Amino acid sequence: MESRIEALATRMESRDQEVRQELAIYKAAVSARVMATQEASRVKVPKPHRFSGNRDAKELDNFLWHMERYFEAIALTDEAAKVRTATLYLTDTATLWWRRRFADMEKGICTIETWEDFKREIKRQFYPEDVAYLARKNMRRLKHTGSIRDYVKEFSSLMLEIPNMTKEELLFNFMDNLQGWAEQELRRRGVQDLATAMAVAESLTDYKRGDSSKVESLEDSHAMGGGDEVPRDHNAPKKGSGKTSNV
Repeated sequence: MESRIEALATRMESRDQEVRQELAIYKAAVSARVMATQEASRVKVPKPHRFSGNRDAKELDNFLWHMERYFEAIALTDEAAKVRTATLYLTDTATLWWRRRFADMEKGICTIETWEDFKREIKRQFYPEDVAYLARKNMRRLKHTGSIRDYVKEFSSLMLEIPNMTKEELLFNFMDNLQGWAEQELRRRGVQDLATAMAVAESLTDYKRGDSSKVESLEDSHAMGGGDEVPRDHNAPKKGSGKTSNV
């Protein structure tokens, strides 16, 4: 009998030690999370821009993207809390929409419990129809007529609205819509992807069509293997012209 009691006491003591160890691990994990949250709260995080309900794909995408960065900055992970926080930054038409959806949730007509649920519902309401189709049409019409930086900026904005366009298609459209001299320069440098093409394009000087001195200088630098450009004196007489300068 005594041996059984001793064995039972030993098992209980062993189990008690295991529970203490598990509790210590749990406390350490909670403490680390609290410290991380406190560290995040010490950083002054800018508030996200509000969304008023305009049917603008770029504006809505930016709102959702900034909200997600805000969640990360304040270490917000609870799905329901994300939805509640995001609705605080809705105004005007978007607020009216959320009031209707909230009333539907109270009646059990719909459920919006996660951040993905919220994104799906707000896009269904405010995302313009045929965004990708219209963006494709605008990309086809886009031409490099002004500065390269403006062209790259406009192209970047359009491609974000076409999620299903392949990398090859994007690169082709970007190159094909450039002015001839810029496209030739990118091909000469052998660019193979869009990111490189954009970076190289923005580094180029905007040579104006018809500015022969600049074009000739560019061609001379290519012929010399990319060496330093030799400045030209365009006022000097051409060889064989027979003209001499007046003393």
